[in-house]
Amino acid sequence: MPSPIEMKQNLYTSLKELGLTESEANLYTTSLTLGPSTITALADHLNIPRPNVYKVIAGLETHGLAKFSERKKHTRTFVVEPPTVVLEKLRDKRELVANLDHTLVGAMPDLLALYHQGETPTKVKIFQGEDQWLKLFFQVLDETKEPISFFGSADAFIDMISWETENKWIKKRVQKGIHINALLTHGKDAETLKEKDEKEMRTTKFFHGKLPFVTGFMLYANKVTIWQPKAPLAVLIEDEYIVQMLRSIFDTLWGAENKNIL
Repeated sequence: MPSPIEMKQNLYTSLKELGLTESEANLYTTSLTLGPSTITALADHLNIPRPNVYKVIAGLETHGLAKFSERKKHTRTFVVEPPTVVLEKLRDKRELVANLDHTLVGAMPDLLALYHQGETPTKVKIFQGEDQWLKLFFQVLDETKEPISFFGSADAFIDMISWETENKWIKKRVQKGIHINALLTHGKDAETLKEKDEKEMRTTKFFHGKLPFVTGFMLYANKVTIWQPKAPLAVLIEDEYIVQMLRSIFDTLWGAENKNIL
């Protein structure tokens, strides 16, 4: 069971999450212990001027966490709402945030489509380790609704994440109605993917390069992710000019009619 100090700290943290100032949170936790109190008593206990107490009380009233007792006409006492009200308001806020998060995720592809980087600095992030790799992999599907372009080794990629994870990603992508154009180096897993192209909203072509490689890059929204599955390592680049260059390279190879290339 938490100690009184821990319970008070948890309450304080909850109040701050609701947007209360430090003074408002202190007044609430103090009044909770004191019970109904006069302004004078609160000012003495908190060691702050009476006018400041009224200001802090006004803040608590705005949050719906305080009120004055109506029993005494001449000397009104101040009292805070019980902690159950704090819990209720905290749950309401978290539900609202969860709904906003869901709405924002749904609107993310459209918002990113409107975003123009211009001369703002290039954003480069490095993801190392399986956990970060997979988080980035599935994040792709939250940031676009347009076709994804992938160029590289499907065999090395799937060897790293497993077919189970790949199939989960494919299922989610299909549910979202996102097509993928995959320009792959030859391999057993690449052949397996191509066999299921129509069912899994994918168009697969094979790249006939002179030297084999295990890396790859994925173009989506205004970003490019470069995958190095042997580390494992992923580099996320958010730069519209780099994306334009790589998309031009991809489109040229994708549409090439030269049989020595595709």
